[in-house]
Amino acid sequence: MVEKYTDTALHFEVEKLPHLLERNLPRGPLTFADFGCGDGPLFRILAAGGHIGPGRAVYALDLEPARLARVSARFPWIETVIASVDHAPAIGDESLQFVCSTMVMEHVPDERAFLNEIHRVLRPGGRVYLTTVFKKSWAWYFRRRDGETVLDPSHLREYTDIGAFRALLVEEGRFRILALERSQLWFPLLDPVLFRVGGRVSGLARRAALLRGLRAAKVPVPGYYALEVVLERAPREVLDEGLADISLFGR
Repeated sequence: MVEKYTDTALHFEVEKLPHLLERNLPRGPLTFADFGCGDGPLFRILAAGGHIGPGRAVYALDLEPARLARVSARFPWIETVIASVDHAPAIGDESLQFVCSTMVMEHVPDERAFLNEIHRVLRPGGRVYLTTVFKKSWAWYFRRRDGETVLDPSHLREYTDIGAFRALLVEEGRFRILALERSQLWFPLLDPVLFRVGGRVSGLARRAALLRGLRAAKVPVPGYYALEVVLERAPREVLDEGLADISLFGR
């Protein structure tokens, strides 16, 4: 399944940071990781904005070596890590200021283990930007899994209850929610063709302006939305010396 997904699901480079992410990114360069980065669509724009750079530790984490090779070819200073998003021992405890994970949470077998691992690698006061799929009960899409409409057959879940999703994020006080937004999902009409040809479109993918134009025609996916959330790791309550721990974001 992973190999087939890698061959057919292209990750086009982001041209503009999502507003919620941009509003919650501190000045860089940051110690940073993208959990389930795929081809690394965020790295170019984050580097251009000075949020990440060669001077600080940056990790690209994914299960698929072919995708990480694409990251290394463009950004040799980023450390690639072949690992699951719920177990990444190569990244030290409390070593990162920021984590991104876009459209990954719906793929992981254990969503709590995924959140726990992000909590482990974040410094107190560190932040994470997550996105995932939300659907209404009447949602419709042409893909099916076990007779049910799904946006992607590789999804293990698609969230349907905002309240339950919020409760999951703040379980045991690990995180607090700084922002949560829901937005309509739009589907570029050309993407089924591009996904079908897979790696054979690599030459076209390098012609970014042409590709943007070809993918401009989009339609809304009925009943399907993207959930975007920014979480902050709860700070330590009190150090042994009696001083409150200060997040790097406050320095």
